[in-house]
Amino acid sequence: MHKNLFYYIVSTVVITVCSTYEPSDVSGIEYDELKDSDITGDLELSSEEFAKPAPYSFQFNHKDNFGTVQHREENKNEDGVVRGSYGYRDSLGLYRHVSYVADADGFHAVLRTNEPGIGNKNSADVAVVAQSPSVYRHSSSQDSSNSDSDDYR
Repeated sequence: MHKNLFYYIVSTVVITVCSTYEPSDVSGIEYDELKDSDITGDLELSSEEFAKPAPYSFQFNHKDNFGTVQHREENKNEDGVVRGSYGYRDSLGLYRHVSYVADADGFHAVLRTNEPGIGNKNSADVAVVAQSPSVYRHSSSQDSSNSDSDDYR
């Protein structure tokens, strides 16, 4: 009973304090003064700077304890063209690999897979390359002899 009363009192104090709190910074400027000020003056970009694509690149590869390998990589060049791929291969040998390009002509992808039920039916700007699943090959997560040879791209 005393524990519930303690939690009730603490909750009431916290709610009261939070509802009466008015934020201000340490320099003494009040919140109302800050919310109406223009803080974007120094951040303005020219239309040329704003329109210029910023190149980037990233990638990751991951293998979990069940033998599933996942990957993704993407890069964008100075012209704004984005190229990348992502996919996985599970411990049964089923895989999906998608390569794509996004450019001035739109988004174009190629799907390569051996997943059951996927046929060679292209859709929009996606090319599908479906293969029959391979024979079941169990690879133990303890088997590290071929951990680096799981690259299927």
